[in-house]
Amino acid sequence: MFRLSIYYLFILTLFFSCTDTPTTTESSSSTTGGSNSYISLDFGSHTNTSVDMVINTSEDISGFQFTIVGPEITGFDGGFSEQYGFSIANNSETGIIIGYSLSGSVIPAGSNGVLTTLFFENQNLNVCIEDVIFSDPNAIALDINFIGDCVEY
Repeated sequence: MFRLSIYYLFILTLFFSCTDTPTTTESSSSTTGGSNSYISLDFGSHTNTSVDMVINTSEDISGFQFTIVGPEITGFDGGFSEQYGFSIANNSETGIIIGYSLSGSVIPAGSNGVLTTLFFENQNLNVCIEDVIFSDPNAIALDINFIGDCVEY
């Protein structure tokens, strides 16, 4: 029950601290960030059972949330999330994935590489990213410059 309360608190913090919402197109979405700020989330290497989520950020990241549309996510491992001690949780029915650190760790500015690897069952589908939110150490939503296209596996 305590763990569920933490997830709920994290999600509320992200939503209530958000002052801008990204605009979405069919293949990507963006917001206007500061001239020196850049954050992107895209797909990296993928197979018919896994896909790397790749981040490029000029800002410290203290939490993230996004929705995977397509396959049912069965697990996640590695990347900056593991390196910096983030916990990841997902809802297999909705595709929502959240990452957070209860110890106050951040994925540091300048990080460019695998955020985490997602695992799923091969369902002969496309994998798409939607509803991406990144937050800074003050739980303020950050502007996102790029969200990658869907990938087919």
